Amino acid sequence: MLMEGDTFIHHADVSHYHVSTANHQSPHALWNYHAYYILLLFRSGNATLNPSNVAKLYNLRKTEKLLILQQRENHLVAWTHQLYSTSTKLTFLDTWRDGKFQRGGTLFPEKLVDMQGAVLRVATFDHPPSVVYVRDDHQSVVGRLGVDVQIVKTLARARNFSIEYIEISPDEMWGFELPNGTWVGLVGKVFYELADIGTCNLFIELYRWKQLDYSTPYNFDRGCFVAPAPKPLSSWKSPVMPFTWDTWSSVVVALGVGGGLLYLVATLSHSPESADFRSLSYDYLYILGALTMHSLKIVPLNAPMRVYMGFVWLFGLIVATAYSANLVAFLSFTPMSTPIDTLDQLSKSSLQIGSHAFWQTQFSESTDPIIRGFADNLVTNVDLHSLFDAVKDGKFSLIENKQYLELEIGSRFTYGSHTFIRVVSECLLTYSIGLGFQKNSPLKSYFDGLILQLFESGMIYKWQKEVVAYFRAQYASRRPTDQEDSRTRPLNLTHLQGVFHVLGIGCLASALLLVLEIIGTTRTHRNTFSTANNLIR
Repeated sequence: MLMEGDTFIHHADVSHYHVSTANHQSPHALWNYHAYYILLLFRSGNATLNPSNVAKLYNLRKTEKLLILQQRENHLVAWTHQLYSTSTKLTFLDTWRDGKFQRGGTLFPEKLVDMQGAVLRVATFDHPPSVVYVRDDHQSVVGRLGVDVQIVKTLARARNFSIEYIEISPDEMWGFELPNGTWVGLVGKVFYELADIGTCNLFIELYRWKQLDYSTPYNFDRGCFVAPAPKPLSSWKSPVMPFTWDTWSSVVVALGVGGGLLYLVATLSHSPESADFRSLSYDYLYILGALTMHSLKIVPLNAPMRVYMGFVWLFGLIVATAYSANLVAFLSFTPMSTPIDTLDQLSKSSLQIGSHAFWQTQFSESTDPIIRGFADNLVTNVDLHSLFDAVKDGKFSLIENKQYLELEIGSRFTYGSHTFIRVVSECLLTYSIGLGFQKNSPLKSYFDGLILQLFESGMIYKWQKEVVAYFRAQYASRRPTDQEDSRTRPLNLTHLQGVFHVLGIGCLASALLLVLEIIGTTRTHRNTFSTANNLIR
């Protein structure tokens, strides 16, 4: 029961809260927005507190259950206010006279079922497929599409309110906390009550719960990384790629042991064999011929040699067939580097991680040591749109919600069957997505049921498909045509350059051996000539 009401006004009016946004402590801790308030206004001489003065008090903007009783001559007049209205006009409810209300209607009507065209401020920014801006030739925003926008527009039609969009800077996006405790971005706009609703793929998580109230979830997504797609390897490696390095090592050992054993069998055998087998270099050449299925035209004569060479030829047949069969694939298709498929591979790579400051908290508070390590490698002062180009160049990895990543990759970095960047298979946990409200906002209870109906009816999925199709169509005309299928192209010099490298290495080795032989022969002749001269003398 109020006369002058100074104490109540001081308690209920916190408009001074917006004088300095650095005051990040909640001013509403002692105000119960869900209580029923009955204010009885008495006359007190010349100092009169009018109902319109009460309706302007800041905390009452979000207090739905309010009944104002004003004393008149011999009766009381019952008033209430309209939430989110810029006008201080009150709504007349009833009159108390002779111990009863004359109309007998409800004294606490639901005020947000029909908001009578009240304007709600919605903070958002361009982030497909949640929010997609439609721009004209001058890059001015002429419309907005996307799942989140469609939800807000549907709520506006159902609850009869108007929308005033508040644009968020691309540098701030969802928002983050500055060192002085001030919040910026979408979270900051809603927290400091500069916006009534915040929407744009807003993850529901604990860290921002102190600043926002969330709606019921209407979508779900995972935080995933994108990394450069596997790069083409040099084709000169093609001749050695059909076998792994341990296989090649085993073949080389088999060649070394096989040539030595052939020399021992030929030398220790009591039965005569061709004199060629008593040359170690010839034996190694003979084994190499067997491994390549082109053995020399000399047949072993005796049983020990024939048994041994029979198993060598069988071994060579299997190895040569396996190699030649696999070689066709590596010559026909360009070999690619190993892709990054796990978070462990990403942590061991040289890539920096770029994204929004939101992920700094998610990384640092993770129980996984690999994910915690990403916090030290995260770069937050980056533009997401241009960051994709840095990922393509092999300098960065990017983390964001999977739907956004797949849409950007499919629209901007996929050309036919080839893509320059790819989503890492191993992702973080699934996040729920909802709208952001001011703390204690009465909108939540009136919007949650409608949002749940939209989700259960499948409208969320339908809107998502529509915006994905629209966004991809914007880039369809900019894509180059798909390259010719490599399976229909003949082998060119690029495919076979490794073979020519092998030939070149063989020629260099032969030339080196020839030079060494000439040098050795020359020295032998000189020594012989010198010895002969000494004998003559």
